Amino acid sequence: MNDLELETFGYDDLDQIIAIEKASFPDPYPRITFAWFKLRVGEGFIVARKDGRVVGYLISEVRRGRGHIASMAVATDCRRMGIGEAMARKSIDRLAGRVKQVYLEVRPSNEAGILLYHKLSFEETGKVRKKYYPDGEDAIEMARAV
Repeated sequence: MNDLELETFGYDDLDQIIAIEKASFPDPYPRITFAWFKLRVGEGFIVARKDGRVVGYLISEVRRGRGHIASMAVATDCRRMGIGEAMARKSIDRLAGRVKQVYLEVRPSNEAGILLYHKLSFEETGKVRKKYYPDGEDAIEMARAV
């Protein structure tokens, strides 16, 4: 996507991030969580911008010596356009050299997400985190080497 810009999250982006979050998840993070992530991960919190509008975000960090993709979402009208893939590749590249592995958690019901992660060379680790999400759904752990 030639017209897609990937930048570090700024507080001016927060309202647009909240709208994407609410449209994407049944249990959206509250506003304060995004401010906490900004302080905690700095450049690991990126936004995708298209024509000046925030159309996605991804939060990554180093956790216990491994890279972790903590959260990612794309605006509903911009899905399946390569935005999630572009954000994930940028984050993986940023983590490379700092860690040997990147992992994430995903809902088993998130088939589109799982397909994207497989495309990015993530594999299921066999770990299932029972009742990981607030609504009680489990999480599958996926990981890849960097």
